[in-house]
Amino acid sequence: MTLVVVDTSVWQRRRQPGVGDALGDAIDADAVAMVDPIELELLRSAWGGADHDEIREEYSGLHRIPLDAEIGARAVEVQSGLARRGYHRIPSVTDLLAAAAAEAVGAELWHCDRHFELIAEVTGQPLRRLGT
Repeated sequence: MTLVVVDTSVWQRRRQPGVGDALGDAIDADAVAMVDPIELELLRSAWGGADHDEIREEYSGLHRIPLDAEIGARAVEVQSGLARRGYHRIPSVTDLLAAAAAEAVGAELWHCDRHFELIAEVTGQPLRRLGT
């Protein structure tokens, strides 16, 4: 299985039919990579300190894609490409950084968010839509 970056939109739908199975298969195959902006979004759902620690532990065994200046520059470049099409205000900073990180390591980006489809129109990177 190819390395995958799983967007917050998919993690939040992991109880939907098909989504949890695909996510579980990718985790079992040691193919899931995490980026800090997605983890930070996921950790916002914590009910408190103990819950935050539990959620954080859940993601600790995943591959990590560290953000660097090149990934940041690519996110800005993609946002610029979107601006030329009139869509620069649509993807969030998290979406742009996650897509740039996935692209940097050749990972497929799993999502349930049309913003990534707009991004991929600029980047041409591989995507997989899961959930509704």
